[in-house]
Amino acid sequence: KNKLIDATYLKTTVPSTHTPNFKIAEGVNFMPLNDLTKITTAPKGFVVIGGGKTGIDACLWLLENKVNPDDITWIVSRDAWLLDRQTTQPTAAFFEKSIGNQANQFEAVAQATSITDMFDRLEDKGVLVRIDKTVRPKMFHGATISQMELAELRKIKNIVRKGRVQSIEQNQIILNNGTIPTSVEYVHVDCSASAIPVTLKTKPIFNGNVITPQTIRSYQPVFSAAFIAHVEATYETEKEKNKLCGLVPLPNHDTDWIRMLAAL
Repeated sequence: KNKLIDATYLKTTVPSTHTPNFKIAEGVNFMPLNDLTKITTAPKGFVVIGGGKTGIDACLWLLENKVNPDDITWIVSRDAWLLDRQTTQPTAAFFEKSIGNQANQFEAVAQATSITDMFDRLEDKGVLVRIDKTVRPKMFHGATISQMELAELRKIKNIVRKGRVQSIEQNQIILNNGTIPTSVEYVHVDCSASAIPVTLKTKPIFNGNVITPQTIRSYQPVFSAAFIAHVEATYETEKEKNKLCGLVPLPNHDTDWIRMLAAL
């Protein structure tokens, strides 16, 4: 039986094709991080716009390519809780870290006396990490990072926390909560695209003649799609299929970590 697969519902956006939701003045040197490799002459400095995984990757690439950390301005509208990459590896070599991480999660949740205390415990046990320990994260997108990468990112001291960018002019950047100076001699790197639209409401995956792929495993869209295909091919009734494909909400705010864990 033919069915329609609505793969547009979780349509992703990437920097190279993303249209920023802020104004950019004529003459401003502005590019997606994909174009950093095309730079042949060193600019006065770099302004990385975006505090998510793409912004992290852009900063790490610049540092790896010998850009002075003091020449990088990083605009971070929200700090994020991150996952230590060594706890997410599937091989036998990481068995103790990955399975131990699961036990640490449950222990932290069981012993916590408040949400703040829970996040403190998750951090103490190495389940979650943050770049700046003096700033309380308000975002969680499930991004992974290594301890070596954390050490590199902490070399960047010029981190701007004034909200989201509203416009980039030739001599200043206007944000929600203030302005910072800039110039046409700086390269402004767009890392503001949202990989997955986290604000979408969930809907039934199986609905009549339409299948709408969504995440049924935390931040695992490929695995989720494969499992949904297996369920479609193996089971008969729509009720049974939707029961087997329980939705795991995409995380955005820090407290969405709780909603995501509860849905697993």
